[in-house]
Amino acid sequence: MTAYGLGAKLGRELPHSRGQESEADQIGLIYMARAGYDPEAAVAFWQRFADYNRQKGGADGFSFLRTHPLDEVRIQQLRQWLPRAKAEYDRSKVK
Repeated sequence: MTAYGLGAKLGRELPHSRGQESEADQIGLIYMARAGYDPEAAVAFWQRFADYNRQKGGADGFSFLRTHPLDEVRIQQLRQWLPRAKAEYDRSKVK
C-alpha cells in the first residue's frame, strides 16, 4: 500500500501540481502586465531567486519530488510567454 501511495504521488500528483504552478505563473504574468507592471521584471526576479538558490546550495538532485517547477524551467517558460505579456503591457499604457 505504501508503494502504491508513493507511486501515485510521484506519477500523478507532483507533475499535476507543477503544471498548476506553471499555469499560475502564466496567468500572473498577464495580470501584472495588464496592471501596468513590466513583465520582464518577473524574469529578473526568478533569475535573482535562482542565483540565490545556487549560492545557498538549494539545487537538489531530487527535482522529480518538487511540487514547483525548477527555477530554470520557470525562467524559460516566462521568456516564452513574454511576447504576449509585453503586448498586454503595451496595451495597458494606452488607456
